[in-house]
Amino acid sequence: MSHRIALALALVSVGACRSAFTPTPANVAAWDRARQTLDFNADSNFGSESLRTGFTPDPWTFQLTAGGGTNPVNVADLGMVDAVTGEACTRSFVTRRPDFHFSFAAGAHFSLLRFYVVTANGADATMVINQPNAQWRCNDDHHRGGWGHATMPVIDFVNPQAGRYDIWVGSYDSSAHNEATLYVTELDNNHP
Repeated sequence: MSHRIALALALVSVGACRSAFTPTPANVAAWDRARQTLDFNADSNFGSESLRTGFTPDPWTFQLTAGGGTNPVNVADLGMVDAVTGEACTRSFVTRRPDFHFSFAAGAHFSLLRFYVVTANGADATMVINQPNAQWRCNDDHHRGGWGHATMPVIDFVNPQAGRYDIWVGSYDSSAHNEATLYVTELDNNHP
């Protein structure tokens, strides 16, 4: 192999290995403030479910309503960032109580746990998840080429933790009562 090819491969390899996001003390403080505003221990608005890795059917679905209801909280005002990407959690109007509690028994079968939402009326949905480790994930639009429903949120967990995931399904424009379906999948080909 020529030195130029070896150098090019080394540069591609370095570019592919992005460093993981490391939360700052300010990020952790924002997550703590969020737990005071968004009551993750409150009864959920739409229910709860427990699933074990390898569940069927896959995707598992649940009907709910996207939006912040009366007196919504704008997640952007909480100053949080996504625990994986480090991106700021943007405008997302949610209720103070979670919409859904999801308990997951992880295993070695699947390395992906994906949550996504599709609204019946095409409303711009958002999603915020409090993870079992008390860190937060958030998404407005999935930004993935070749997928449909560009304004629907998707949050992936790679090598997901066992435990409870508290899920808020909101709306970008503070509308409420948007019929929606929450999808949970371990299969990469399931998406909006």
